[in-house]
Amino acid sequence: MLFGLPRADIQLVDWNIICLNLPSGETGEFFIGYSLKDQLGRFSTPIVEYDDTNCFGKTQSGSVYTLIGPPGHPCIDGMYVLDELFGKEHIQRELFSKKASGIVRFKYPVDTSSE
Repeated sequence: MLFGLPRADIQLVDWNIICLNLPSGETGEFFIGYSLKDQLGRFSTPIVEYDDTNCFGKTQSGSVYTLIGPPGHPCIDGMYVLDELFGKEHIQRELFSKKASGIVRFKYPVDTSSE
């Protein structure tokens, strides 16, 4: 079951940023990863502030993200949330195949050799 989570201060591990480039011209970036405090996979609201040097970001909902460790392949729980929001087949095609259209992509490289 998916549900919206309230504004929070989040420490995110096993994370990356999802970039959306919709055909309508709308774009957005979203944090995806695993929240240490509530032990849940997270897919954020749109990022409104991001400081990659200090590993810090804020989202449209007012949540504050502290990013722990390097970006890479997001945790399984975070990917589950993304699959449920956009459809697993669509996400697999966009993020892990050569048939990607560029609508959905990772901001930081992900090792897909095991996909």
